[in-house]
Parts: sequence; C-alpha cells; structure tokens
Amino acid sequence: MARHLKDVIRAQSIAAREARTESEIASAGAAIAAHDWNQLCTGELVTCFVSMATEPPTEQLRNQLRALGKSVALPIMKPGRTLAWGFDGLSLEKNSYGILEPISSDINIDSATAIIIPALRVGLDGSRLGRGAGYYDRALENLASYQNGGPRRIALVFDDEIDDSLPCEPHDALIDLIVTPSRIIEIN
Repeated sequence: MARHLKDVIRAQSIAAREARTESEIASAGAAIAAHDWNQLCTGELVTCFVSMATEPPTEQLRNQLRALGKSVALPIMKPGRTLAWGFDGLSLEKNSYGILEPISSDINIDSATAIIIPALRVGLDGSRLGRGAGYYDRALENLASYQNGGPRRIALVFDDEIDDSLPCEPHDALIDLIVTPSRIIEIN
C-alpha cells in the first residue's frame, strides 16, 4: 500500500516539477545558495549532488560551499544501486543516466558533517520521497543519525513540496533538515 501511494505521489511531484518555468527553477537555486550554509554545514566535508533539470539547482550552492572552504563530495551511481563519492570542482562527466558525476575518490562520508540529499517531497516528520531507486536510503542506512553524532541529513525542495507526512517504509532514511528557497525547517 505504501509503495503504491509513494508511486502516485512521485508521479504527481514529477509532473508538477516539469510544469515549473526555467526562471522559477533558477531563482530557487539562487535563493537556496543564499542561506547561511556555514551554519548549516559546520564541518569541512559535506556531500551534495548535481541537480537534474527540474530539481532545485545546486551549482550555486556547491560553489558557495567550496567558497566557504568546504570539501564537497558528489555521489557516483554504482551497480547494486549503491553510491561511491568523488570531489566536486574537478571535471564532471555524464553517466549512463545523463547525470554529471566526478571521478571516484576514497571518501568516507562517515566523516561528513552534512549530507545534502535530493527529494521530490518531504514531510515535517522527517519523511522523504525520492525518485524511488533507493540510492540514498542504502548510503545512509549504516551511518549514525545526526542525534548520535552522524552527518546532518538535509533535503532540498521547492517551497510547495512540504507535507506533514509522507508514506514511509522501514528502509526509508529520515532527514533532519528541510531547505527551500525561503525556509529552513529543523525536524525534531
């Protein structure tokens, strides 16, 4: 039941994103980058992602993080729907899905202070709906929670992509913070 409901919400969310104008998407990226990322990501190593066309853009955010002296790790999609990591700022190449990825480096994301995660929708209860492949759920399943000294899990979404709650399954990794163009919402 939860899987079917997630698929319905996912399809609606993707359609809503595809209806956004280029200018609305670009404005969202600038507004997200303008938040106080030094406070949101206190340590040296953070992860981010290279946004796809309809996602809140991350290029300005990644530049801002590097300007703050952060080492920014980007995900690399691997077989078995797992992630490896490489550093941003070097050459990026498109993978078989058309997503830009860095060259793989030996990065232990256990030492990251923040993991910035893509999402289609988020819930105020910490639930997150991604595209359904589970890459981030697998990457996060063995990391300590933020409350237990692990990295802060930050989801980036547009302002209208927040719900009270979303359907959740036992394997779904929860988030700690929601960042939109106009808001920062701490999950308790």
